[in-house]
Amino acid sequence: MPEFFVSVGSIIIDDIVLPDGRKKNGIFGGGLTHAAMGMRVWTDQVGVISSVGGDFDKDNFDLLNTYFDTSGVCVNQEVPTPRAWQVFDEDGTRHETFQTDLNQMAACIPKPDALPDNFSQFSGIHLQCSPHEIGLWVRTLRTHDSREASNQCQVILWEPWDEFCVPENQKLFKKNSERVDVVSPNLREARRLTGLTDPVEIVHKLRDYGARIVALRMAEAGSLVMDEDGVVSAVPAYPVNEIIDVTGAGNAYCGGFVVGYARTGNVEQAGWYGGVSASLALHQFGALYPLEGLEKEANTRLKWYQKISELH
Repeated sequence: MPEFFVSVGSIIIDDIVLPDGRKKNGIFGGGLTHAAMGMRVWTDQVGVISSVGGDFDKDNFDLLNTYFDTSGVCVNQEVPTPRAWQVFDEDGTRHETFQTDLNQMAACIPKPDALPDNFSQFSGIHLQCSPHEIGLWVRTLRTHDSREASNQCQVILWEPWDEFCVPENQKLFKKNSERVDVVSPNLREARRLTGLTDPVEIVHKLRDYGARIVALRMAEAGSLVMDEDGVVSAVPAYPVNEIIDVTGAGNAYCGGFVVGYARTGNVEQAGWYGGVSASLALHQFGALYPLEGLEKEANTRLKWYQKISELH
């Protein structure tokens, strides 16, 4: 089956304010865009499923189309495209404030019926959608236009929303974890959800919650990944000398992980792909960056992980 990867989630337009007061307005952001770019690092066969507002103009579509298959992007003329301020302090701390009304933002969260007919076979999916619709998304993705089991999507990664990861949502978190193939919260989210602090204890707890595979994202500390047998591996972060913006690196990791696991079937190696995708997201503001030389640079960074593994 030919490769085809899809990211499901929100497209957000960011207005960035730097510590010196300089502004960079109208930058592509959102979990979907960053995750899809994390996939695009490795392949040009990437589709996106989202909804945008009536103000999303032709130039924006043209730009997205140079990177992804946008057949799954719907336009809701009744609402604006989600927009957010990203304000940076001198120490690099980022403060996100949404400019769009939350009800209008909710109208742009994609639904399973947005899945286009031409997205019929999948190598892997990144899901960052409503936690209450994970079950419906998984059923739709597993069966969509697939006459044979070999055609069904077998790599579904769920990246939970930050605000969802609280103790009172543990019951639904467990249900969703059992439904997907990979669960990937970040360390702060997982600590708040489980009440634990130690990363190793956390990945074991997430396994107790029903997660088949866990990819715990820990920013500059890399990631901890756990396979189906409960074996935990530490994946270091790729060293980046000059970090411009950390926004979206975790989303990019998830996108890279999906591609890596679909290709190798190995959780640790999938973490390498994720680490490379995250590292490439750190060099600029916004989710989109030039494609020229990208595949070569990604494979160079992947060889760094291979060498580190051989040393151990």
